[in-house]
Amino acid sequence: MRIIAVLPWLIALVLAQAGPTYTVQRGDTLYSIAKRHDTTVEILMRLNSLSDATLSVGQVLQLPLRTVQHTVQRGDTLFSIARRYGATVQAIQQENNLEGTTLSPGQVLRIPQVGVAAPSNPPANPSASTPNLPPTNPSPAPPAGATANLVNPTPLPNPTPPAPEPAPPPQPSQPLDTDYDPTHPLILVVLKYLGLPYVFGANSDRTVDCSAFVQQVFAEVGIKLPRTSREQWAAFSTVQGAMRQGDLVFFSFGGRQIDHVGIYLGRGVFAHANSYGSRVVIESLDSPFYKRVYRGAKRVEALSAQQP
Repeated sequence: MRIIAVLPWLIALVLAQAGPTYTVQRGDTLYSIAKRHDTTVEILMRLNSLSDATLSVGQVLQLPLRTVQHTVQRGDTLFSIARRYGATVQAIQQENNLEGTTLSPGQVLRIPQVGVAAPSNPPANPSASTPNLPPTNPSPAPPAGATANLVNPTPLPNPTPPAPEPAPPPQPSQPLDTDYDPTHPLILVVLKYLGLPYVFGANSDRTVDCSAFVQQVFAEVGIKLPRTSREQWAAFSTVQGAMRQGDLVFFSFGGRQIDHVGIYLGRGVFAHANSYGSRVVIESLDSPFYKRVYRGAKRVEALSAQQP
């Protein structure tokens, strides 16, 4: 019995080790590697048993297997399929160029995987349900140094464009983005929360909602924030121009009032407790869905005072 119980774990380990790898180059970060290989920081950390974001040149990282196929069964939803395979609704939509959440029995989907292939046709789960997620489209990786003004934020003036500069000479390697510092105190704290379950209204060390996640992360660096996303929106000054790591980014899923908040991490990505994925994740502000519901960014000056 002991051998039978251990066998699936050994098979999973062998399959993970047989997956593709990537050798870390100078200037690489977990974020840049994840975006380049269409995965997430959380998946890379879990697949490589990493406890922090520190990388070494020459380090070999396991990458997730690309995709498996799933044939939609009666009763399947994007949310139930995502939960079954350990993926996210947005990842499945992007992988299959889906503009909505409607599925048809017999439809074949490509499912992004986390290193171990799942059966191509697991049994349907009629009881699962999906949230009413607005349609999304695949999008390119965001540019370095995102600005606080994405698409239709309420109302924020556009930053003054910088004066044109002569084109630099060709460089042998891509330079580091200037808005990202892997040693930033909030980065180190956020990584501890990745994967923590989302529950609306929760505020504990086991479950959080969006504003509780933000409040707890800042509390760990000695900064007290209000409890709700609307209170946090009202408490701080509006960011104009380029955002910095640690700025708060706000959204309105309902279309009228602020009802969601996350933390900008640099390089166009932000961390938040995602109600659709039911956990703390890192995602791109350049996603068409988040562009539509984005309302602006606020700066916690107490955090800026801590930085050199």
